[in-house]
Amino acid sequence: MPLHDVSYKHYDGPRLGVWRRRVAIAKNGLTACLQVRWMMNLVVVCWGLGLVAAAILFLVGQLLVPDSAVSQWVATFVSPTLQQFANLLIHWLKEHPDISVKTTQSVLFYYLGLWLMRISIFALGPIIPLLITRDLACNAIVIYSSKAVTRGDYLLGKFATAFGFLALTWLGPVCAAWFLGNLLAPDWSFFWHARFALGNILIYGLSSMTVLSVLALGVSALSPNEKSTTAFWFMWWILGAVITPIALHTRPWLRHLGFGFDINQIALHTFRVGENITSAETNIPVLGTMLQRIRPETMAALETPHLGGTLVALLIMALLAAWIVHQRVKPE
Repeated sequence: MPLHDVSYKHYDGPRLGVWRRRVAIAKNGLTACLQVRWMMNLVVVCWGLGLVAAAILFLVGQLLVPDSAVSQWVATFVSPTLQQFANLLIHWLKEHPDISVKTTQSVLFYYLGLWLMRISIFALGPIIPLLITRDLACNAIVIYSSKAVTRGDYLLGKFATAFGFLALTWLGPVCAAWFLGNLLAPDWSFFWHARFALGNILIYGLSSMTVLSVLALGVSALSPNEKSTTAFWFMWWILGAVITPIALHTRPWLRHLGFGFDINQIALHTFRVGENITSAETNIPVLGTMLQRIRPETMAALETPHLGGTLVALLIMALLAAWIVHQRVKPE
């Protein structure tokens, strides 16, 4: 019998498991992200754009209903050129829904994803310090290491924070727009015909969100100074956007230094924007006349994505970010 009774009793309660603490890290991090000033407003804007895309799909579907308000408005108030475009689009949707629905939604969701991705990259800037930067500043990683939280648990939770935030601002609104737009379509077969568009959304969204989450962790681990990591993220993004048009006429490979350009190339290759626009022009000849205002170099960029250089550049960036995190996030 011990000299002092410490009242120790073996724990017989439920065991939560290792994933519970990883979810706790991600949940607390995501909650902190949403508490940043204006962040909830940005999330609302992203979901609002998703509703706009769903409304566009609803209006396109209403063109197939002869006595709908949209059809009557087009027949009464729209210019002859747009009426011709609408009539050819209706004919295409009725005769070849397996091709027309896929083409229409692929182009629409490419542009929706393009704008939402820009908003998401901008929104990542203010939350960069919440990932790793603040923990480096206050030596919190040493405290975490003394608990039942391994470095793998910590990094996985932080990665899930960034990934979950991007799901709120990008993947969630786009998937909701796809589901709601097809739900309001005049025919349930639209869900089947739009399956390829959904596949493209998931391929592009999950891959780009994974890359951005890894890069965000790398930038966040660069310094314990919050302003420095946020400034570096925005400078990298903006500098890449400035270099892209200049490098096109000097050193084309320099365009891949900007992660924004690389992510857009993945979108172009996934959604096959150039091929879908060409297919639409073939079936709707008046569309070619309407697209003459677009600059030739823009159309050329839509038709020829540079996937090989993009994958190499993103792989190098991700490996460099992982190396920075490995070097910085460890107990001293």
